[in-house]
Amino acid sequence: MNTNKFSFLTALHVFWNTRSRHEQWLLFVFMLLKLGLLFQVPLTGDEAYFIVWGQSLELGYYDHPPMVGWVLYVLNGFGTGLGDHLLVYRSFAFMAAIVIAYLLYQALQFYPKIDSNIAFYVAFAFLVSPISLMFVVTANDTVLVFFAVVAFYFYAKTFAQPTLWNALLAGLFLGLAFLSKYFAAFMLIGLLLYALIYVRQIGWKLLLVMSSVVLLFVAENLYFNATHCWNNILFNFFSRTTESAFSIGNVLTYSVMIVALLSPLGVFYWLKSFKEKNLPPLLKQVLFATLPLLSVLLLVSFTNPVGLHWPLLSVTLLYLLYVRLSPEQLRKLVLFNGYSSLVLGLVLLVALSLVNQLIPDSQKHHVAVYTQPEKVCAQLPKGKLFTLGYSSQSVLSYHCQNDDIHVFMSTSKYGREDDKKTNFKAMDGQTLTIFVPHEKALKKLQPFFTSLEVQPFEIGQGITYYVVTGKEFDYDVYRQKILTVVNEQFYTAPEWFPKVADWLGVEGCGFKTRYGFEP
Repeated sequence: MNTNKFSFLTALHVFWNTRSRHEQWLLFVFMLLKLGLLFQVPLTGDEAYFIVWGQSLELGYYDHPPMVGWVLYVLNGFGTGLGDHLLVYRSFAFMAAIVIAYLLYQALQFYPKIDSNIAFYVAFAFLVSPISLMFVVTANDTVLVFFAVVAFYFYAKTFAQPTLWNALLAGLFLGLAFLSKYFAAFMLIGLLLYALIYVRQIGWKLLLVMSSVVLLFVAENLYFNATHCWNNILFNFFSRTTESAFSIGNVLTYSVMIVALLSPLGVFYWLKSFKEKNLPPLLKQVLFATLPLLSVLLLVSFTNPVGLHWPLLSVTLLYLLYVRLSPEQLRKLVLFNGYSSLVLGLVLLVALSLVNQLIPDSQKHHVAVYTQPEKVCAQLPKGKLFTLGYSSQSVLSYHCQNDDIHVFMSTSKYGREDDKKTNFKAMDGQTLTIFVPHEKALKKLQPFFTSLEVQPFEIGQGITYYVVTGKEFDYDVYRQKILTVVNEQFYTAPEWFPKVADWLGVEGCGFKTRYGFEP
């Protein structure tokens, strides 16, 4: 069937009506399960952290480029709070998986002599896959995959239908992918290399247009970094690489992870059916877009564990390679992926319902902040409050509806966006209120105050938390023991970094200026 003779909806209608009841029910149950996860998965620390980003529109944020914050800002009602509900925030991830499946289908229209059933089956296989199941939480990885797939579609369309409009859209979404997470840079490098090799297909003019648009987004991020202590770059390329050691186990884990995300059955079928040496342009573009990141992560795995979410961009696009499978192989792949997702999803739902029985007693005080936040919030005072980590700070800020919760005494490389919102120098001599999740942490607070008043409270199941009132905060001691460490580890760029802020005549690092760490 040639989809040029039919609209997408007509082709979809025909495809759906020719599927077995088995396949139709599988999709229906999968979507119900995913909706169940949407409601049942507790707000995670990282998710809450990004929601805090979305409360204000900034040029950038501490950890990563700003796109996830911008998306959540829009969902929030452009900072008005009208959309300030977890389901609204998660709706982006839920819908993103559907849009990605649609774009995989559309991208395959650029494959020579494509059969619409094959294209729909590829999209179907992704839609019910464990990767799609992960699209419940709106985080920077889900935002990255969404914009990367949109960008790849318009990139492929530019080569199939070379027009200025397609080149502009490809550049736009490639730029947005870059502003989602730096992993997109490896896709950009691969696609630039492909464009240079096959430049005759689109011409230098369209390549220049596409590249110029992308560079505008790169320039925006570089300007933010140059005027904000090089936050993104220091965090991603320096702070996160300090603890490295060779481990063959990490390499094996990474390899198994890639096969699992791509589907073991799909990889087996693809290797079995792969015969031609000359791939069509679309599949070459897929390989150029995905292999650079996968290769870099393989190198990383020799010295560091690779997160499950890191290769999502590449493995999602690699689903397009399944166009080489037969209809029967694709049907079996859909069933395999769907049932794998159902098993994983049901295991997660059961684990969530039994979380109090599954976790050890020593960890219950950590977990309860996420699973029973309403009980914690009921015991916390209103107004300015501090926690000991960015994760609990973000989660409690959301659930307690208190934007004046901040982080105290943290020397972690993670979640330092709150540094922009606090000025400990201005708090010298003040009384501060701190939420402490564990008794062991109480002694660590003593050096920073003349006296502490500790009020324990229980939320049941033997879980005790503490509200600490610290009298006469000693800024000098805090600067020496905490801020100096933070400055040296996370806010001090190597000497060879360009002094862009000085050249522009603007402030280069607010943290250093605020606490007197400027040379």
